[in-house]
Amino acid sequence: METAPPIHRTSRKDLLAKFFEIFDNYGILILGGVLLVYPFFFDALTGAIFWLEDTDYEFLTMVLSEIRGFVPSTPLMIQIIIYSLFGMAFNILLGNTGMLSLGHCAFFGVGGYTVGLMHAWFKPGTPVPAWITNIFVTLPLEISIVSCLIVSTLVAWGVGKLCSAKRGVYFAMVTLSISMIFYYAAQTFDDLTGGTDGLGGIENMRLGSIGLRVGIMNANVTYYFVFLFTAVFVLIIWQILRSPFGQVLRAVRENEDRARICGYDVVKVRLMAFTLSGAISGMAGALAIIYGETVPIENIHFVTSGQIVIITLFGGAGTFLGPFVGSFIYWYLRQLMSVEFVKYKIICIENWGCLGDVFQYWEAWVGGIFILIVLFVPNGILGTIRALTLEYRAKRHLESLKEDEGAPPSS
Repeated sequence: METAPPIHRTSRKDLLAKFFEIFDNYGILILGGVLLVYPFFFDALTGAIFWLEDTDYEFLTMVLSEIRGFVPSTPLMIQIIIYSLFGMAFNILLGNTGMLSLGHCAFFGVGGYTVGLMHAWFKPGTPVPAWITNIFVTLPLEISIVSCLIVSTLVAWGVGKLCSAKRGVYFAMVTLSISMIFYYAAQTFDDLTGGTDGLGGIENMRLGSIGLRVGIMNANVTYYFVFLFTAVFVLIIWQILRSPFGQVLRAVRENEDRARICGYDVVKVRLMAFTLSGAISGMAGALAIIYGETVPIENIHFVTSGQIVIITLFGGAGTFLGPFVGSFIYWYLRQLMSVEFVKYKIICIENWGCLGDVFQYWEAWVGGIFILIVLFVPNGILGTIRALTLEYRAKRHLESLKEDEGAPPSS
């Protein structure tokens, strides 16, 4: 008498594993679709609140207003996308090649200063040849972006030639030292860079082909410009990491000596990875300037390098979308704690302040969260989820094999 095959019931873990498998395979498309419609969603929420203010639905208006405070605004999403690109560029080194750079702020700043200086100079009274200003009324943004890519690539290649042969902590210290040279150079040549005040006077940036202005005063247009620009470089990074060159990078990360024995020039591979990472980091710096219309000197300070390390580790070094998750967590928490949470004046004690006041020290809170993630989720959020999902799927596969071995042969 044949026994009926066991009935497999779908558990919660099965559903989660399936969800993360779908996200792993189609995460880029899902994320791209969400980001594509996000400004419409935020504008619709804002419009609904304004419309309800003229009605008698005061409670609903209050609820939606509170909800909007916890929904990332379009300018905040621009910041998140820019630092996602920066994190993905940094992840080429840290997550895929195993190189911890503490000097990537130099490339982020160089990209910003390149675009900023070109647009700051392109105005009456500056040493721009008249024949150029006769051709262009304003400097087309495309020209400054291409110039930024060239300058960032050359600077990254030059720095890489100096430090790519170093390994471990020596590599990290050399990159940190070089970034400090860039920072103090920006301070010293204040006539050119604006010094500690930063470089201002960057305005009226337009796409030359269509004359469309981008910048802080045109948030939605700038959002889609940043989104499309980032999408192009994300696809480039995705294709590179899936290519044989990406496999070589991971081979170097796992064991440099074995990669060298296999015939690869490890120093050359590290230099190529460093140059690619630095060039794309410079483009992220250019995007930050295009939106902010100013170049703060903090962009080239080593604290910015620390930020991108935290962002990458938050999401998961070595995971493709980890830098986006880390960027979202970092900037969203910063916004919540420094703007939203401090508004709640509850449990106030004389001479001590209110409970909400403690959130104005958002750096300490983010630092505490970072410590917890390093201690308990060392692979980052996406890295840990992927590891747990793979472990569960392997366990389920072994269980199904055991069940198949124990099942009677079919007649």
